[in-house]
Amino acid sequence: MAEQHDPKKTVYLIDGSSFLYRAYYAMRPLHTSSGEPVNAVYGFCRMMKKIIDDFDPQYLALVWDARAKTHRHELYEGYKAGRQARPEDMDQQKQRIHQFAHHIGIANITREGVEADDVMVALACDCVDAGYTVVMITSDKDMRQAVKSDILVYDPFQEKILTVESIERRYGVAIDKLPFYFALIGDTSDNIPGVAGIGPKTAQKIVTQFDSLDDLYNNLDRIEKPRTRNLLEESRDNAFLSRKLFTLEPCDLDIAPDDVAFSADNWQQARPFFQELEFTSMLRQLPDTDQDNETRKKKAFHERYEYYFAVINTEHRLREIVAYIRRRGLCAIDTETDALQPMQAQLVGISCCAEDGYAYYIPIGHATDEEQLDISTVQKHIAPLLADSSVQLYLHNAKFDMHVLARHNMPMHSVSFDTMIAAYLVTRTTDKLSLSALSASFFGEQMYTYKELVKDQGYKHFAQLPVEQAYDYAAADAHQTYRLVSVLQHMVHEQGQEKLLYDIEMPLVSILFEMEQTGIIVNTDVLDQLRGTLHNELTTIHNKIIEYLGPEHAHINLNSPQQVAHILFTVLGLTPVQKTAGKTGYSTSHEVLKKLAQVHPVPDLIVRYRELFKLKSTYVDTLGGYINPETGRVHTSFSQTSTATGRLSSSSPNLQNIPLDSYDHGVHIRMAFQTPENHLFLAADYSQIELRILAHMSGDNALKQAFLENKDIHSETAARLFDIAESDVTSMQRQLAKRINFSIIYGLTPYGLSQDLNISRQQAKTYIDTYMAQYPQVTQWMDDIVAFTKEHGYVQTMWGRRRYIPSIHDDNKTVFDLAKRAAINTAVQGTAADLMKAAMIAVHSDLRNAHPDVAMILQVHDELIFSVPRKHIDAVSARVKRCLEHVVDWSVPMDVNAVSGKTWHAVSK
Repeated sequence: MAEQHDPKKTVYLIDGSSFLYRAYYAMRPLHTSSGEPVNAVYGFCRMMKKIIDDFDPQYLALVWDARAKTHRHELYEGYKAGRQARPEDMDQQKQRIHQFAHHIGIANITREGVEADDVMVALACDCVDAGYTVVMITSDKDMRQAVKSDILVYDPFQEKILTVESIERRYGVAIDKLPFYFALIGDTSDNIPGVAGIGPKTAQKIVTQFDSLDDLYNNLDRIEKPRTRNLLEESRDNAFLSRKLFTLEPCDLDIAPDDVAFSADNWQQARPFFQELEFTSMLRQLPDTDQDNETRKKKAFHERYEYYFAVINTEHRLREIVAYIRRRGLCAIDTETDALQPMQAQLVGISCCAEDGYAYYIPIGHATDEEQLDISTVQKHIAPLLADSSVQLYLHNAKFDMHVLARHNMPMHSVSFDTMIAAYLVTRTTDKLSLSALSASFFGEQMYTYKELVKDQGYKHFAQLPVEQAYDYAAADAHQTYRLVSVLQHMVHEQGQEKLLYDIEMPLVSILFEMEQTGIIVNTDVLDQLRGTLHNELTTIHNKIIEYLGPEHAHINLNSPQQVAHILFTVLGLTPVQKTAGKTGYSTSHEVLKKLAQVHPVPDLIVRYRELFKLKSTYVDTLGGYINPETGRVHTSFSQTSTATGRLSSSSPNLQNIPLDSYDHGVHIRMAFQTPENHLFLAADYSQIELRILAHMSGDNALKQAFLENKDIHSETAARLFDIAESDVTSMQRQLAKRINFSIIYGLTPYGLSQDLNISRQQAKTYIDTYMAQYPQVTQWMDDIVAFTKEHGYVQTMWGRRRYIPSIHDDNKTVFDLAKRAAINTAVQGTAADLMKAAMIAVHSDLRNAHPDVAMILQVHDELIFSVPRKHIDAVSARVKRCLEHVVDWSVPMDVNAVSGKTWHAVSK
């Protein structure tokens, strides 16, 4: 919570440009229903609301940079040269922010040719002269030199008031010496050069030793270290230039505190602005001036927003609606069910919408005595409609409804547009894709939740809900889906995502639907055998541990971190490695146990116990519960919208996490996954796909040549790393090169590699530097990726998939480094994900006519798994390999390994 000051005698000055940039890059892309970008505006409004709530300011102003160059640019052409150009829509949003400020009576202050920093400090000094305290709200470190007893800085991101004492404690120098200090170290954010080679610690010592920069250069002979003295001498001009660039220079203003008077009550005046830009959450925070809030809440959705929703409960009306949809040639569809498992749920009703403002609900399975249509009547009319390829079908999370309708003999020909997938592509979020969230975000219309309608009224499921209460909720689902289509289509076009949506994601919906429908056999007898094996192994490990501890510890829970810490550090007396995250005890993490295992056998036994216990509890004990009683198979659910990189994910159960590694005593979970009689699994796996993508995207000649000549890329890298012939590379050297090859894609750091290989950080740095020198175009490509991400705020794959990375602009080096690694990783891993999806579409099309009896059943990272009739295995294997290797025509060849076997374990590497 911000420190409070007397609002009657305190002026608050906000660095508008800092707020604008932070709001723009911190928020996911956000548009109005007309397509206007407003993410920065929305974020800015939220930030202002927090400031107003925290401080209750009675004097408040926004201070802005002028667009024209300032005297600092005249002094130094490179001033702020490293900053990326503003995104195209930022100025547009800035104008909206000025409108917002005008609505609520906040002064916008700028001076042509003068930086906001200089304007702010000038205004602060004038206000202090008038008897006021000033709080400058900014994270810009330049402003800290202006702090004194009655001028303070509030860092809105740390939520801290910075005083003279806290600033001097932070830098270790007197506050009036900050220009001296920064003259030495420079400022990378503003491209102020400083003295090359002088870091903060050295600068702190120098600033403490000398009175000023002039005093320093008049007495350079007092600098003891020759290297430091030489660095200072070589950068004399840069030092004095840097001091001038850093030092604030107040301008003349004619502004008094009364000119920036403000009242928090003005916030209500933003209502029309929030309405225009559809800021629903901001509107909800305003008092309801139209009618009592509770009365409004009781209204049905269609009454609140003046839509026409109707119940279709006669065959005559159903026939009319189907004819109407055929005339329209399009329709948004949604289903209501009595359960969340689509392949086991019963259909309760169908809603549809083919025109803005009108939606209909067809009740089928409500457990009430109201008039409804029987399933056979609905099938007679709806099934042909859904099978008609001339009718475009719009859905939200289409696969769910496809499963439900197929189960009730009403399969769809295909899906034209899935609003959840489209929103995922253009809004770049994975946690606000529900229909209700999108309705609120794009239209400012609040939909009722399932909880409000069903659970809060004491019903167990939707079928128990009376039709009279259900139809408004159900029809709204189809209606809002229909309305979202045009908005999202516009955004998809605007962002250049059409190819990705229509050529990759939408065709994949039907393929994943088929895969989920097919499912996979899990042999429960094998699970039972594994369960017994694991139980015996866990008991053996537990008993071995008790032999070391003594029988009094026989009841220890080895899954309890507290009890494990007790036996390790108290009973056995081992030296703790690190504290827990909360600093309340000692860590027993996997990394800690591996280190302790070097000095005692018990930690290694605990590692083994944990691994096997997880196998048993997470997989062996639970997989059987996922077997569908109607099909006898496990039907996982694949999601296209759950990862930041575009990779598919799997849930209920997560089959992508079924362990690959082999364990002692034959504990192989994948042995339980088996094919039908006379069928075999075919696993087709892209070899080193991400390294091949790196070679193609970077254009690195050495890396490409290794793949073109079909060399062992890891031995090739090892030979380059150690400057030896490839034939002389040892197994250990190849393993190290392999680790570096794959880690480089994930933004490898010397620290990370040193931890992985248990080597010194300096040795790790040497390896990385040598690697980068051998593949120079990889280094340049990485720099280009980071520069692109800085300029646009997002990184993209070769298919144009975007991932927004706002932290790429963060001043914190640790956060920035993580953002860099995310950008590099996404460019490669995201392209791999898109390639895999394109491959799935290509191979599905290729096999559909040639081998319709082959089923694609699993996708796990860079691998596809098929169920193939044994008699066709050789032909299908060759066909799949050929198809996958020619999905793209790149500068490096694709290589696919194809393996067949009776169990999933048999085809695993």
